[in-house]
This record gives sequence, C-alpha cells and structure tokens, in this order.
Amino acid sequence: MAVKKIKNRKHSIILAVLFCALVCYFVATLISLQMQVRAQENTVDELKAQYQQQIDENKELQALIDEGNESDYIEKIAREQYGYAKPDERVYYDSSVY
Repeated sequence: MAVKKIKNRKHSIILAVLFCALVCYFVATLISLQMQVRAQENTVDELKAQYQQQIDENKELQALIDEGNESDYIEKIAREQYGYAKPDERVYYDSSVY
C-alpha cells in the first residue's frame, strides 16, 4: 500500500509539472500572438494613412488637370522639391529653422 501511494504521488507530481509547463507554453504563445496582432494593426493604420494621403494627392492632381493650370503645379513642385527659383528672384531662408 505504501508503494502505491508513493507511485501515485510521483505520477501526480509529474502530471502537475507537465500541466504547469503546458499552461506556461500557452500563455507565452498567447502573449506572442497578441504582440504580432498589435504590430499588424499598426501596419494597417500606417497603410491607411498612406492610402488617404495618396487619395488627397490624387484629388489635388485631378483638380489641376480639370482646371488646365499645370504651370502653377509645375512651379510649385520646382520650388518645393527641387529648390528652383525664377531668374533674378531672391529667395530668403529662415536660418533659425535649420
């Protein structure tokens, strides 16, 4: 009888350890999956923002095409993106910004 109790106790300890290990594995997996979901949600939010920005840019370009005033748009791009200026035009920069 004493031998059976010792064997049952060993089995119950082994089962308890295995159960705890299994629970720890599931908790770690759940946390990992939640982190992955949050990362994907952040990616989706960034893509939605980029999409909205592209939609706004497309509307602006479509308005320019409809108006037939491409020269203003070309001048705007030349000034903002390439730093061009008209001949004999003085461009002043605020040095406190840089």
